[in-house]
Amino acid sequence: MTTEVIDPHITDEDLDRFKAMLNTSMKELLEQADSAVSELILESSRDTELIDSTAADINRTMNLHLQSRKSRLIKKIKDALKRIEEGTYGYCDICGEEISLKRLEARPVTSKCIACKETQERMEALLS
Repeated sequence: MTTEVIDPHITDEDLDRFKAMLNTSMKELLEQADSAVSELILESSRDTELIDSTAADINRTMNLHLQSRKSRLIKKIKDALKRIEEGTYGYCDICGEEISLKRLEARPVTSKCIACKETQERMEALLS
C-alpha cells in the first residue's frame, strides 16, 4: 500500500507570509484611521471663513469616504485572517475551488476565485 503525498496549494510558509502581510496592512490602516480622526477633530475646532468652511466640508466628506473604504478593507482583512485560522483561506467561498497563489499575492483579502469574481461583477453590472 502506497501513500500518496498531496502537495497543498498553499503551504504553511505561504499562510505565515499572508498572515504577516494582512496584519501589517491592518496595522497601517488602523494607524491612518487614528490620524484621520485626530485631523477631523482638529479641523472642526478651528474657526474658519465661509469659503474655508466650504472647502473644509468637502475635505471632511472626502476623508470620511476614504475612511469608510478603509473600514471595509479592515473588515476584509479580519475575515481573511479568520479564514487562515479556520483553514479555509485560499478557497473560493462560492465554488470551493482553490484560489491561485498569484491572485492571493495580488489581493490577499480575496475570498473568490477569478471566475466567480468575474461572474459577480457581470451580475452587478447588469443590475446597475
